[in-house]
Amino acid sequence: MTTSVVPGASSAAASNPFLAPAAHPRRLVLTAVATVLVLVAVGFLLRLVPLDVALSRAVHRSHLGALGAIAEGFYRAVKPISAAGIMVVATAVVGFATRRWQVALAFAGTIALTWGSAEAIKLVVERPRPGLSEQVVNAVGTTADPSFPSGHVAFVAAFAAALICVSWATRWRALAIGVGVVLVAAMMLSVVYIGVHYVGDAVASVIWVAGIFPAVRALLAFVVARVDHRLVHRA
Repeated sequence: MTTSVVPGASSAAASNPFLAPAAHPRRLVLTAVATVLVLVAVGFLLRLVPLDVALSRAVHRSHLGALGAIAEGFYRAVKPISAAGIMVVATAVVGFATRRWQVALAFAGTIALTWGSAEAIKLVVERPRPGLSEQVVNAVGTTADPSFPSGHVAFVAAFAAALICVSWATRWRALAIGVGVVLVAAMMLSVVYIGVHYVGDAVASVIWVAGIFPAVRALLAFVVARVDHRLVHRA
């Protein structure tokens, strides 16, 4: 991963891989745009032809012992307010560990924009949630937002990607990758198992983060570098 300095960036801002300038920014933008267009099209297709319903029902009805309670607990732990709290705490930890506000700001901003954009696409596609069973009502209530993509999976995937990125040049990289993969897989299984999302919703969230996160990270790296440059010169 390159760590070359963009024009106007201070060495403090550019020394962490999270703030490394993108080698091919145009490619990242095109990938992000393509991701949006393709997933919106897939979302509308799944509204008309719900190809993932059978698999989703099979997972939901598998009844694997205590997995239901664990899945519901995991789902509840990452609802929007608690997810925002997790992000704030993690941002503080990242800032303390790296000793750089630039890294902490980029970390939080990248997660927020990647996650928030996934939530916004729900309002465009407006795919209805699966039928609300008693277990689902306990988890999400009788009123639920649209289903595609899953906001929970999008948050966990964006959070995992940010952790991997910020630890890429450290000895914690392998651990971050392992934990990130487990968390994303667990949330994908959880939302389908308790019946709050279809399989397609969960998969779409991972694809969304994979396509959007790199472009958002590069954008935040550029913005933070510019802000840092101005602050340094004013000082």
